[in-house]
Amino acid sequence: MHAPKLTSKFLRGGCYHLMFKGCTNLVHAPKLPATTLEEYCYYNMFRGCSNLNNITMLATDVSANYCLNNWTEGISEKGTFVKSPNMNALPTGANGIPEGWIIED
Repeated sequence: MHAPKLTSKFLRGGCYHLMFKGCTNLVHAPKLPATTLEEYCYYNMFRGCSNLNNITMLATDVSANYCLNNWTEGISEKGTFVKSPNMNALPTGANGIPEGWIIED
């Protein structure tokens, strides 16, 4: 399955909330080019996408409330996470970079 291209660099609160939740055919997430996340924008976005093993997220500001809550819960245990080289403060686990994933800049 090919996900739609997400081109917006400016997000509104809750904009991608639940967008791909439970999509087990999704293997590669669309590139997420936004640099500043808003409240709830990626909340539960990929939750339950059990075959998802590649995410590129270029955010450098993830300080908004609940912007990454459970966004990677229930995805593949192994994969590659590509982040902005300017991002040094991403949490790990279901609310950040999945544990056990390779991290690239």
